[in-house]
Amino acid sequence: MNQRLPLISLILNGVLAIAVIVLFVLHFDAHKSPSADIAATDSTQEAELTLDSLPDLGSNNGAIAFIDLEELTKKYKFYNDGKTNIENFFKNKQAMLMKKKAQFEENVMQYEQLAPNLTPAVREKREKDLNAERESLMELNEKLNIELQDKELNFEKEFLSKIDTYLKVLSKEKNYSYVFTYVKGNPATIVYAKDTLNISDQVIHALNEQYKKK
Repeated sequence: MNQRLPLISLILNGVLAIAVIVLFVLHFDAHKSPSADIAATDSTQEAELTLDSLPDLGSNNGAIAFIDLEELTKKYKFYNDGKTNIENFFKNKQAMLMKKKAQFEENVMQYEQLAPNLTPAVREKREKDLNAERESLMELNEKLNIELQDKELNFEKEFLSKIDTYLKVLSKEKNYSYVFTYVKGNPATIVYAKDTLNISDQVIHALNEQYKKK
Protein backbone atom coordinates (compact mmCIF):
# COMPACT_ATOMS: atom_id res chain seq x y z
CA MET A 1 0.00 0.00 0.00
CA ASN A 2 1.34 3.45 -0.91
CA GLN A 3 2.23 5.39 2.24
CA ARG A 4 0.91 8.65 0.77
CA LEU A 5 -2.68 7.41 0.61
CA PRO A 6 -3.72 8.88 3.99
CA LEU A 7 -2.50 12.28 2.80
CA ILE A 8 -4.66 12.03 -0.30
CA SER A 9 -7.65 11.08 1.84
CA LEU A 10 -7.27 14.18 3.99
CA ILE A 11 -8.17 16.43 1.11
CA LEU A 12 -11.71 15.10 1.13
CA ASN A 13 -12.51 17.13 4.23
CA GLY A 14 -13.28 20.84 4.15
CA VAL A 15 -12.46 21.49 0.50
CA LEU A 16 -15.42 23.75 -0.17
CA ALA A 17 -17.16 26.41 1.88
CA ILE A 18 -19.33 29.14 0.46
CA ALA A 19 -21.50 31.27 2.75
CA VAL A 20 -24.17 33.74 1.66
CA ILE A 21 -22.96 37.08 2.93
CA VAL A 22 -25.66 39.50 4.04
CA LEU A 23 -24.35 42.98 3.77
CA PHE A 24 -27.07 45.53 3.07
CA VAL A 25 -26.68 48.93 4.71
CA LEU A 26 -24.21 51.68 4.73
CA HIS A 27 -21.80 53.62 2.41
CA PHE A 28 -19.69 55.70 2.08
CA ASP A 29 -6.84 67.41 -2.62
CA ALA A 30 -5.57 68.96 -4.99
CA HIS A 31 -1.95 70.09 -4.53
CA LYS A 32 -1.59 73.86 -5.08
CA SER A 33 1.60 75.76 -5.76
CA PRO A 34 2.09 78.76 -3.47
CA SER A 35 1.52 82.16 -5.04
CA ALA A 36 0.39 85.62 -3.98
CA ASP A 37 -3.07 85.11 -5.51
CA ILE A 38 -3.58 81.73 -3.83
CA ALA A 39 -2.34 83.08 -0.52
CA ALA A 40 -4.87 85.87 -0.76
CA THR A 41 -7.61 83.37 -1.55
CA ASP A 42 -6.58 81.19 1.40
CA SER A 43 -6.71 84.21 3.70
CA THR A 44 -10.24 84.98 2.51
CA GLN A 45 -11.30 81.38 3.02
CA GLU A 46 -9.80 81.29 6.50
CA ALA A 47 -11.64 84.47 7.38
CA GLU A 48 -14.88 82.82 6.29
CA LEU A 49 -14.21 79.71 8.40
CA THR A 50 -15.42 81.30 11.60
CA LEU A 51 -18.13 80.56 14.10
CA ASP A 52 -20.38 82.98 12.21
CA SER A 53 -20.26 80.68 9.18
CA LEU A 54 -21.58 77.70 11.09
CA PRO A 55 -25.19 76.77 10.31
CA ASP A 56 -27.89 78.20 12.53
CA LEU A 57 -29.75 75.12 13.70
CA GLY A 58 -32.75 77.14 14.80
CA SER A 59 -33.50 79.08 11.64
CA ASN A 60 -33.57 77.58 8.17
CA ASN A 61 -33.28 73.91 9.00
CA GLY A 62 -36.11 71.47 9.11
CA ALA A 63 -37.27 68.32 10.77
CA ILE A 64 -35.52 65.02 11.36
CA ALA A 65 -37.17 61.99 9.77
CA PHE A 66 -36.50 58.26 9.89
CA ILE A 67 -37.12 55.18 7.75
CA ASP A 68 -38.00 51.84 9.31
CA LEU A 69 -35.25 49.71 7.79
CA GLU A 70 -37.06 46.43 8.39
CA GLU A 71 -40.13 47.73 6.56
CA LEU A 72 -37.99 49.13 3.75
CA THR A 73 -36.13 45.87 3.13
CA LYS A 74 -39.33 43.87 3.42
CA LYS A 75 -41.43 45.94 1.00
CA TYR A 76 -39.00 47.62 -1.41
CA LYS A 77 -39.27 45.57 -4.60
CA PHE A 78 -35.81 46.47 -5.90
CA TYR A 79 -34.24 45.22 -2.68
CA ASN A 80 -36.14 41.95 -2.66
CA ASP A 81 -35.50 41.26 -6.36
CA GLY A 82 -31.78 41.93 -5.86
CA LYS A 83 -31.64 39.71 -2.79
CA THR A 84 -33.39 36.90 -4.70
CA ASN A 85 -30.96 37.25 -7.61
CA ILE A 86 -27.96 36.94 -5.29
CA GLU A 87 -29.46 33.92 -3.53
CA ASN A 88 -30.13 32.21 -6.87
CA PHE A 89 -26.58 32.99 -7.99
CA PHE A 90 -25.26 31.36 -4.83
CA LYS A 91 -27.45 28.27 -5.17
CA ASN A 92 -26.48 27.70 -8.79
CA LYS A 93 -22.77 28.11 -8.14
CA GLN A 94 -22.94 25.97 -5.00
CA ALA A 95 -24.69 23.15 -6.91
CA MET A 96 -22.03 23.26 -9.62
CA LEU A 97 -19.26 23.25 -7.04
CA MET A 98 -20.74 20.36 -5.08
CA LYS A 99 -21.04 18.33 -8.27
CA LYS A 100 -17.33 18.84 -8.95
CA LYS A 101 -16.53 17.97 -5.34
CA ALA A 102 -18.51 14.73 -5.59
CA GLN A 103 -16.63 13.78 -8.76
CA PHE A 104 -13.32 14.52 -7.06
CA GLU A 105 -14.23 12.33 -4.08
CA GLU A 106 -15.19 9.50 -6.43
CA ASN A 107 -11.84 9.82 -8.22
CA VAL A 108 -10.00 9.59 -4.91
CA MET A 109 -11.94 6.50 -3.85
CA GLN A 110 -11.21 4.79 -7.15
CA TYR A 111 -7.52 5.57 -6.77
CA GLU A 112 -7.41 4.15 -3.25
CA GLN A 113 -8.99 0.90 -4.46
CA LEU A 114 -6.60 0.56 -7.41
CA ALA A 115 -3.44 1.85 -5.76
CA PRO A 116 -2.15 -1.52 -4.41
CA ASN A 117 -2.03 -2.91 -7.96
CA LEU A 118 -0.45 0.15 -9.59
CA THR A 119 3.23 0.64 -10.30
CA PRO A 120 5.03 3.37 -8.34
CA ALA A 121 5.22 5.54 -11.48
CA VAL A 122 1.48 5.25 -12.15
CA ARG A 123 0.65 5.91 -8.49
CA GLU A 124 2.83 9.01 -8.50
CA LYS A 125 1.17 10.36 -11.65
CA ARG A 126 -2.34 9.63 -10.35
CA GLU A 127 -1.64 11.36 -7.04
CA LYS A 128 -0.23 14.33 -8.90
CA ASP A 129 -3.43 14.51 -10.98
CA LEU A 130 -5.61 14.31 -7.87
CA ASN A 131 -3.67 17.07 -6.15
CA ALA A 132 -4.07 19.25 -9.26
CA GLU A 133 -7.81 18.54 -9.22
CA ARG A 134 -7.97 19.49 -5.54
CA GLU A 135 -6.10 22.75 -6.18
CA SER A 136 -8.46 23.52 -9.05
CA LEU A 137 -11.47 23.04 -6.77
CA MET A 138 -10.01 25.30 -4.09
CA GLU A 139 -9.26 28.01 -6.66
CA LEU A 140 -12.77 27.74 -8.07
CA ASN A 141 -14.22 28.00 -4.56
CA GLU A 142 -12.20 31.14 -3.89
CA LYS A 143 -13.17 32.65 -7.24
CA LEU A 144 -16.88 32.07 -6.60
CA ASN A 145 -16.62 33.60 -3.13
CA ILE A 146 -15.06 36.71 -4.65
CA GLU A 147 -17.76 36.84 -7.33
CA LEU A 148 -20.44 36.57 -4.65
CA GLN A 149 -18.90 39.35 -2.57
CA ASP A 150 -18.57 41.60 -5.63
CA LYS A 151 -22.18 40.93 -6.57
CA GLU A 152 -23.35 41.85 -3.07
CA LEU A 153 -21.16 44.95 -2.91
CA ASN A 154 -22.44 46.22 -6.26
CA PHE A 155 -26.00 45.57 -5.15
CA GLU A 156 -25.41 47.44 -1.89
CA LYS A 157 -23.99 50.44 -3.77
CA GLU A 158 -26.95 50.54 -6.16
CA PHE A 159 -29.41 50.15 -3.29
CA LEU A 160 -27.86 53.03 -1.34
CA SER A 161 -27.58 55.19 -4.46
CA LYS A 162 -31.30 54.84 -5.15
CA ILE A 163 -32.15 55.79 -1.55
CA ASP A 164 -29.71 58.71 -1.56
CA THR A 165 -31.00 60.10 -4.86
CA TYR A 166 -34.61 59.95 -3.74
CA LEU A 167 -33.96 61.39 -0.28
CA LYS A 168 -32.13 64.40 -1.73
CA VAL A 169 -35.23 65.29 -3.72
CA LEU A 170 -37.65 64.50 -0.91
CA SER A 171 -35.65 66.43 1.69
CA LYS A 172 -35.63 69.55 -0.46
CA GLU A 173 -39.39 69.32 -0.87
CA LYS A 174 -40.07 68.65 2.82
CA ASN A 175 -37.07 70.54 4.28
CA TYR A 176 -35.66 67.61 6.24
CA SER A 177 -32.32 68.23 7.91
CA TYR A 178 -31.55 64.56 8.52
CA VAL A 179 -33.04 61.21 7.59
CA PHE A 180 -32.12 58.10 9.56
CA THR A 181 -32.65 54.40 9.03
CA TYR A 182 -34.01 52.86 12.18
CA VAL A 183 -34.50 49.36 13.57
CA LYS A 184 -36.04 49.14 17.02
CA GLY A 185 -33.41 48.27 19.61
CA ASN A 186 -30.47 49.05 17.31
CA PRO A 187 -28.47 52.24 16.67
CA ALA A 188 -29.87 54.55 14.01
CA THR A 189 -27.79 55.41 10.95
CA ILE A 190 -27.86 58.67 9.01
CA VAL A 191 -28.66 58.11 5.33
CA TYR A 192 -29.23 61.78 4.44
CA ALA A 193 -27.83 64.99 5.90
CA LYS A 194 -28.54 68.51 4.66
CA ASP A 195 -25.45 70.02 3.02
CA THR A 196 -25.82 73.30 4.92
CA LEU A 197 -25.28 71.39 8.17
CA ASN A 198 -21.83 70.19 7.11
CA ILE A 199 -19.35 71.87 9.48
CA SER A 200 -16.33 69.83 8.42
CA ASP A 201 -14.33 72.79 7.01
CA GLN A 202 -14.86 74.92 10.10
CA VAL A 203 -13.93 72.10 12.47
CA ILE A 204 -10.83 71.10 10.49
CA HIS A 205 -9.68 74.73 10.30
CA ALA A 206 -10.20 75.28 14.03
CA LEU A 207 -8.39 72.06 14.95
CA ASN A 208 -5.45 72.96 12.72
CA GLU A 209 -5.26 76.42 14.29
CA GLN A 210 -5.23 74.86 17.76
CA TYR A 211 -2.53 72.44 16.66
CA LYS A 212 -0.33 75.29 15.36
CA LYS A 213 -0.44 76.98 18.79
CA LYS A 214 0.97 73.94 20.62
